Amino acid sequence: MDSAQDSPPPAASQSLMATDGIPEPAWRAGERATHALRVPLTRQAITEAGLRVLDRDGIDGLSMRRVSEELGTGPASIYWHVRNKGELLQLLYERVMEEVRLPAPDPSRWTEQLRELARQVRDIMRRHRDIARISLGRIPSGPTIAGLTEWLFQLMSPAGIPDRTVAYLADLFGLYVGAYTFEESLGMASPTGEDLPPDQIVTMLRDYMASLPADRFPHIHRALDHIFDPDVDARFEFGIDVILRGLLTYATPEMAQGNVTPAAARDARQSG
Repeated sequence: MDSAQDSPPPAASQSLMATDGIPEPAWRAGERATHALRVPLTRQAITEAGLRVLDRDGIDGLSMRRVSEELGTGPASIYWHVRNKGELLQLLYERVMEEVRLPAPDPSRWTEQLRELARQVRDIMRRHRDIARISLGRIPSGPTIAGLTEWLFQLMSPAGIPDRTVAYLADLFGLYVGAYTFEESLGMASPTGEDLPPDQIVTMLRDYMASLPADRFPHIHRALDHIFDPDVDARFEFGIDVILRGLLTYATPEMAQGNVTPAAARDARQSG
């Protein structure tokens, strides 16, 4: 099926937080209006100030005191709206995830749209310092998770993907993208413990592998270029390919056909 001709044109992109009418979680206290009359602060203003501090100083430099200084007020005023640093980190993660733009779900292109989502989230995490680190072990709550989860089901259920698989995918995708981006942010650790340039570290490791006896390690010698391929984007795309290939086994045959990703198709041709 030619999805470009047969599927309706996608609607304008929307924010994950474009979910008017969806209630906040019960544990999140509402704004306290009586105090707000005296201190013109809101949770949103605190979150935006916290994001500025995070982008500038990183998670280790983020504190309620620094956020209050960013706003020109005292820490006590911050605590009136946000309980502690843990809740602030949750709000910052959700605020960054608001930057994701979801197209109208197109089940005829479900693998492509999932790939585009993964790329978009990675790009967003790379724009905001330490957000990938914050994402690990943390779940977006409230309207953010509601909007994304519903979109995933709208995209994948018509392809025959079981509910449990869709539910697990949200966690798997978030974990893969967050962990990959976090590792990118760490840089490359030297095996000597010294602060060495990445190129020098790779050369050291490659030279060691190349020095191994070829008769005992023929596969390593043949695959050296792949083992030390420095293309981090290609490695990221490979991980997404593996996930998507697995998901295709859950789809109905007619919806799986034509949903092999271009990268996966290329790899299949090269290995064939």
